[in-house]
Amino acid sequence: MKIKKYGLNNKKVQFLIQSDEKLAVLIKNIKTCSITIEEDDFKCLIKYIIGQQISDKTREVIWQKLNEKYDRITPEVMYKTNDDELKSLGICRQKVNYIKNLSFAILNKEINFKEFKKLTNEEIIKKLVKIKGIGNWTVEMYLIFSMSRENVLSKGDNTIQRVLKWMYNLEELPSKKEVEQYFNKWLDYSTIVSAYFWEAIAKNIMIKDFNELK
Repeated sequence: MKIKKYGLNNKKVQFLIQSDEKLAVLIKNIKTCSITIEEDDFKCLIKYIIGQQISDKTREVIWQKLNEKYDRITPEVMYKTNDDELKSLGICRQKVNYIKNLSFAILNKEINFKEFKKLTNEEIIKKLVKIKGIGNWTVEMYLIFSMSRENVLSKGDNTIQRVLKWMYNLEELPSKKEVEQYFNKWLDYSTIVSAYFWEAIAKNIMIKDFNELK
């Protein structure tokens, strides 16, 4: 794994600071954020299948158990593993099926990760969501945390919605369409903005009124 770091001296971060007054305040308070890249495509997708609709903390506990249990997390290993063995690690039956579906698709050569480097985000999403159990959010996390793409916006990500609501003092969580509108000026660096949003949650910055950050 490798870690991508973004700080105030980064030219992309400087552009984001200049693009929006409120985002500038948030970034200057956080200063530095990072994204840990899992270069193994399959492992990254498995991690975020596990992470569907559960907290990051719960996902990490299960993910650690999986890594401790198996020396190698590959399509072959996961497909042959007994369902109950995976369930014993805290993975629900439905997600066990999703893991098996992905493993089978790779073993059956329906998915070729090497081809993805040439494809757009939308093309990759279109290919992967054909596999039952993999939705847009899971692929978006894969694009960010494995393919290291900086232009990925997960419009349905709850953390992104919460931070936007807090930053702009909205009455309700923004819809996916509204999230897209807010990110319109940040499209090329949507991942970086998202990383700062996630860091705001991790550092409990949102416990303060946004105006107090100025």
